[in-house]
Formats: sequence, structure tokens, C-alpha cells
Amino acid sequence: MSDFIIRKGEARDIPSLMNLIYDLAVFEKAPEMVINTKEKLLEDWQNHKSFDFIVAELDKDIKGISLFYPRYSTWQGRCYYLEDLFVKPECRGLGMGLALLNKTAKTAKENGANRLDWQVLDWNKSAVEFYENQGAMVEKEWWNCKMVLDNF
Repeated sequence: MSDFIIRKGEARDIPSLMNLIYDLAVFEKAPEMVINTKEKLLEDWQNHKSFDFIVAELDKDIKGISLFYPRYSTWQGRCYYLEDLFVKPECRGLGMGLALLNKTAKTAKENGANRLDWQVLDWNKSAVEFYENQGAMVEKEWWNCKMVLDNF
């Protein structure tokens, strides 16, 4: 294997991004929750600037992604939210996840963010340990809330 490349995502990467989003959903045991499409991803990225993304490329194949966007904290000011960080299982342990996380944090800081936030599933012990080893504080006292907006 050659060295991997970390770079800003491009329009040509959207199909690979969609595939990795689905792979992450399978890993998280919720593939039925994915209703997004590569066409909608491209529209949301290009036309609405809803998110940005970084890819990890190995031998011209995308093996990992970081998808993130700005958010705001009334207590901390500008922050970024890391929606997805995923590396294909066969490429874990090569440093891709760390490189993607570091590039995401650097991008957030360069854009004026004070903090990078994300979620991790409680059963994903290797991810929890990985994040803690990078200095992340894994909070366990806040509960997530979601509201589907179909009826509004």
C-alpha cells in the first residue's frame, strides 16, 4: 500500500461519499435510516453549502470521509459539528481517522470556530477510546433529541 492523501472533497467524490455514508449506517446498524441520495448530497453541498467534507484517498480510491458544518453555541460562540467520520474497516489503523479528525479540527479553527462537536455511539468502544486518546471529552449526561419535520 502507498501513502494515503487527505484532501478537501470535490464534486467527483460525491458518489464515494454517499457509499461511505451508507457503509457507516450499516456499521451503526441503521441502514434503513438512510434516505439521502448522491443527487441530493451534491445539491446540498453545491447549491446550499449545507456541509463540507474531507476525504482520505488511498491508491486513487476514497477510503475515509469527514463530513462537517458550522454551528453556533450560545455559550462558546462559533463551533463546527462533525456529522460523520468514517474509515473503511480494512484501512483502520493506518492513521486515516486521526488525519481526517485533525484536518477537520484545523479547518474549523481556520474558520473561527472555538470548538468541534460530534456524537459517538456508546457501544462503539474503539471510537470512544480513539476520541478520548485525542483529548476529546466524551459527555454522558446530555441526551439527544430529534424531531422529524414531516408534519410541519
